[in-house]
Amino acid sequence: MSLIYNHSPFEYKRFPTREVKVGDVGIGGLNPIRVQSMTTSDTTNTEATVKQILDLTNVGCEIVRLTVPSMKDAENLPSIRNELKKLNIKTPLVADIHFTPTVALYVVDYVEKIRINPGNFADKKKFAVKEYTDTEYKLELERIAETFIPLVKRCKENGVAMRIGTNHGSLSDRIMNRYGDTPAGMCESALEFIRIAESESYKDIIVSMKSSNPVVMVEAYRLLVSNFIQFNMNYPLHLGVTEAGNGTDGRIKSSIGIGSLLEDGIGDTIRVSLTEDAVHEIPVAIEIVKKYNDLWKKYLDKEKSIPVPDKISVKENTNYSEFRNPFQYSRRDSFSIKVGKYRIGEKYPIRIETAINISDFYSDDLLKIYQTRENAKDKLKFEIFSFLIQNEIELERLVQLKKNLPKDFVISANLGTFDSRILEYSNLLMNFEKVVCNPFHYNFRDDKFLSFIQELDKNDKSIEFKLVKEDLDSLPELLKLVSNFENIIFSLETNEILLDYRKLGFLLKDTKFPILLFSKFENSEKALYGSSIGLGGLLLDGIGDAVRIVIEDSKPEDSLFLSYDILQATRLRTTKTEFISCPSCGRTLFDLQDVTAMIKKSTSHLDGVKIAIMGCIVNGPGEMADADFGYVGAGPGKIHLYYGKEIVRRSIPSENAVEKLVELIKEKGMWKEP
Repeated sequence: MSLIYNHSPFEYKRFPTREVKVGDVGIGGLNPIRVQSMTTSDTTNTEATVKQILDLTNVGCEIVRLTVPSMKDAENLPSIRNELKKLNIKTPLVADIHFTPTVALYVVDYVEKIRINPGNFADKKKFAVKEYTDTEYKLELERIAETFIPLVKRCKENGVAMRIGTNHGSLSDRIMNRYGDTPAGMCESALEFIRIAESESYKDIIVSMKSSNPVVMVEAYRLLVSNFIQFNMNYPLHLGVTEAGNGTDGRIKSSIGIGSLLEDGIGDTIRVSLTEDAVHEIPVAIEIVKKYNDLWKKYLDKEKSIPVPDKISVKENTNYSEFRNPFQYSRRDSFSIKVGKYRIGEKYPIRIETAINISDFYSDDLLKIYQTRENAKDKLKFEIFSFLIQNEIELERLVQLKKNLPKDFVISANLGTFDSRILEYSNLLMNFEKVVCNPFHYNFRDDKFLSFIQELDKNDKSIEFKLVKEDLDSLPELLKLVSNFENIIFSLETNEILLDYRKLGFLLKDTKFPILLFSKFENSEKALYGSSIGLGGLLLDGIGDAVRIVIEDSKPEDSLFLSYDILQATRLRTTKTEFISCPSCGRTLFDLQDVTAMIKKSTSHLDGVKIAIMGCIVNGPGEMADADFGYVGAGPGKIHLYYGKEIVRRSIPSENAVEKLVELIKEKGMWKEP
């Protein structure tokens, strides 16, 4: 199988797709990356639904999706349309269909796009285990085609677009039995429906590969694009992390999954799924796509005229070099180095460095922070402190400060531009567990410099070579000189974090030097999105043995918490409960925001436990397979509780359901007292 899924792992270029019109809004082709969301109201409630569409449109939402679970909901669409017309709202509408092909056929007359889920459009998930022969599998596809083709024909006649939206949590039993609960199964699920649509010469299709797990999501989209290249398909892609949750966690998880794919050049429209009011999703989505839409505008302005592609033009070439499998997570192989009481690299946990400004902190302040977090029950401990040293006065001050701190207090001395004089202060630098310098600021070919590295090693210290982008071309020469050392870690300061660190990883592919991921931002909001996309995307690629996030004008705790949150979202270090909660919609059978808050209040201290909170059963059973416990709406005022993918408590009254969930966690031996 070809590893190609984009133009290059190291350079940004948007993947070429055909244009699909959703009303007057174009997706793919030469259009910017579109932002969309979904109403949370009951679709039979015209007033509430119209108000939400208006509110979403006013904050920049370009396409709005409505859930249409029944014929009763479908029959109210004309009423919604009439009210929108009175208000002169022309935002395209999408009907979200699950389980009901007859409803899908009806709504085609009233919307610009229809979303179907190939996992449940013509199938009902029963978690049945069955081995299919090739003949039986073919007969199943013929049965599906019989149900699906009438909808394809109606969409074609009406000029209505379609999203074939695969969800990791709702793959059909047929797909599960042949491909498993895998990205390959997700891709094949969509490709089967695409092929049926193409048999009717219908190509107004947009495709999605959503999962609550960013690792699975990214792998699935990359694999899908690789299949598109193989089969000469060029359908636009809708990106989203489903059931991302709320608050900071939901924004980080969405940024990692969506942003890392946008960095790959993949994605034509996005939806951020938060367990919050829908209008809160749009500013997040706009922030995520801004960089890529700005780049796209510059590209179009420069090129002036670009033909819309009919076929995929990405081909294998000598400039496309892979050093990892982009379709399956595997941590980059490295040896470990010792930094004080910690080891970085190999199979040790991803370590966290916290930047401290020496001019703002004295030993008493540091000790207080350190002890507070060391004693914290949530395990968000400071590990390594990084001090930026700009001159010899600050260096001497840091040496004195170190003497007043506990012996196990780990300090990384970052010499900044002061590193050109590194050998003048080599004796002072031996006081610290790690020294950070740029070897290209000094004559690294000098034997004295190599002797200094040896001396660090003798004293059980390590050195971090912090490069800038321009140094990468000269890196092979440096590697020849230091190849026999094992106390070295590499980092990189760049604005193109994900792409340039991949270049560093590629250049280090024949070595086992560990890599520290570094990012620097002026405020917390930029750090949240930029670090989630850059560092989070690299961690999904298996690149990175430590992280250091610098947020100017913020407290050390801010970067510490963000680092832990990113590691939690990438499932590389679990330090708190993981909540997989869907955004509310018209199918939701309870108040998701209130219930999520109640469950978090009772269970947020259970680090390592995954709890899914689902408003209905559309994705519930499947997502339960990725969670330890599930809380799923089963009917008005009724809740099903899951353990894994198995229902273990049925139709519990909602007023008792949170209490019963806690009882279930205790019963399964995963409870601990807060």
